[in-house]
Amino acid sequence: LNRDAVTTLDLPEGHTAIVVVLSGHVTVNGDQPAGAAEALLLDRQGAGVTLSADTDTTLLILTGEPIDEPIVGYGPFVMNSEDEIRTAITDFNSGRFGDIPAAA
Repeated sequence: LNRDAVTTLDLPEGHTAIVVVLSGHVTVNGDQPAGAAEALLLDRQGAGVTLSADTDTTLLILTGEPIDEPIVGYGPFVMNSEDEIRTAITDFNSGRFGDIPAAA
């Protein structure tokens, strides 16, 4: 988003949406400022988001249907319960995830 630019993006009603500022500074919906390395979780209500940039800004916009399930994270693992996290760690440590060869 260029400096002093304003844009409105249509978002599906009820979706979860996150605005991630990779560089620059933006104001979301007129009242939520965010700078580089900051993320804003948007309300599920409404069908759009208005972004205004104070500087040249690079953004990442993520949206998706909410899963409405519990979420548990640990390191690189994201599951629905602590038991599933423990199972994933055990599977990883025992090699069940396979091997990824090192880049040359």
